[in-house]
Amino acid sequence: MKFLKLGLFLLPLLYVGFLLSPVSFSAEEVRLVVYLDEDQNSVLSRLKEEKIIKNQSVLRVLITFMKFPAKVNPGAYKLKRNMWLPQVAYIILYRPYQKWITIVPGYRKEQVLEALLKIYKWNDASQKEFMQKSEEGYLFPDTYLLNVDFTPEAVLAKFSNNFNEKFDSQLQNDLLAQDVRNDTAVKIASLIERESGGESDKALIAGIIWNRLNKGMKLQIDAATQYILGKPGNWWPKVTPSDHKIDSPYNTYINKGLPPGPISNPSLASIKAVIYPAETDCLFYIHDRNKQIHCSLTYEEHLENIEKFLK
Repeated sequence: MKFLKLGLFLLPLLYVGFLLSPVSFSAEEVRLVVYLDEDQNSVLSRLKEEKIIKNQSVLRVLITFMKFPAKVNPGAYKLKRNMWLPQVAYIILYRPYQKWITIVPGYRKEQVLEALLKIYKWNDASQKEFMQKSEEGYLFPDTYLLNVDFTPEAVLAKFSNNFNEKFDSQLQNDLLAQDVRNDTAVKIASLIERESGGESDKALIAGIIWNRLNKGMKLQIDAATQYILGKPGNWWPKVTPSDHKIDSPYNTYINKGLPPGPISNPSLASIKAVIYPAETDCLFYIHDRNKQIHCSLTYEEHLENIEKFLK
């Protein structure tokens, strides 16, 4: 009878120990990528399918006990098949070796740094290094999965490689056929990115910018003035008429041609708009309050559009 009672007492403990024990003796490393907006049940299910854990319910209870609220954050994790369940739980709760970050099209490099500081605890020297080594216009907007121990140089290498991959030889050859330099295209694309109301009007804005450049007109682009005025907390401030008198090489109201460098980091769509602009005779454009674009051939028509759509 004593042995029976002892057995009844030990069996549940042995079973719990079995569920907590490694699935395998293999030290094989498995990379688990938790995708943005992925449901946690999906994550636990994949751990079971990958033979990292034996029971999803036990892991769910364990991570709830270890952290509340129990949330496995998007990112990448290094696991081994011979890990005990508490080890697995600890890693997926606290030890991602890669984290996701999205660089939004139209960010200037200061905004890119601000986004990176959400996953990196870089000191002042590292932040300064990033700002000095980064090149406006070439921090390609995309969603990245970056190692948490990356240096500024390593992050910039990722951005550069992605830019070179997306801005491929076909696009560069099509630019060359038009006798347009790559850096010129990036400058114009950076203006388009900040000026457009959406994907659909990028090619039209590109066509208008090319028309003004070819006619030797000042571009008079507000976004370039915003770039001059931008400061922490408000990188793209509202522009007033007096701001267009600021003495700066980036002021396209007082200087002809393009600014000396890009004003933002453009998307591939904006770069393609420069290479394949819409055919138009328009020289002016505005966006109404619904971000719909309205272009005009003359300044008089432009003023009429302002009166009609913005007042």
